Amino acid sequence: MELQLANKNQAMIANLLWVAKDQNEVRQIVAKHGPDAHIVYHMMMAAYFDTMNDTDLAMEVLEKLK
Repeated sequence: MELQLANKNQAMIANLLWVAKDQNEVRQIVAKHGPDAHIVYHMMMAAYFDTMNDTDLAMEVLEKLK
C-alpha cells in the first residue's frame, strides 16, 4: 500500500497504525494524534478497500470512457 501523505507527522502515524496489534491500539493512536491520525487512518482504510473491491479496475474503465 502506498499513500500520498502530506507531512512527516502523517508518515510517522501511518507507521504506528501499520504495526498496531489490535483495534484498541489503533483507537489509542488516533486519539493521541488527533486530526492527522484520523486522516491517515481513513486513507489507509480506503486504500485497503480499493484493493479488496477492485476499484483500480473501475478507474481504468472510467479513464478509457473519458
